[in-house]
Amino acid sequence: MRTRVRTPGQNGSRERGFGSLKYEKLFLEEIPDALDLVRHAEDYRLEYNTLRPHEALAWNRPHDVHTGLADPLVPDFPEPQSLPIT
Repeated sequence: MRTRVRTPGQNGSRERGFGSLKYEKLFLEEIPDALDLVRHAEDYRLEYNTLRPHEALAWNRPHDVHTGLADPLVPDFPEPQSLPIT
């Protein structure tokens, strides 16, 4: 399905994700063959969905939001630690 000019759609988020994959993972080193390319892409996908917080999800991780462990509208910042003075 095509979208009208200047309307955001699914393609924009896919292009953004592919750009992140290229510039944050694939272009950093020489990848000799297709099997290594697949491994690099899968490592990045796992990191992107399980380790990195996303601003659009109120700094929650996509996996946590998808599984219901976090609300995409409520930030999940860790509580600041109060260290003893001495």
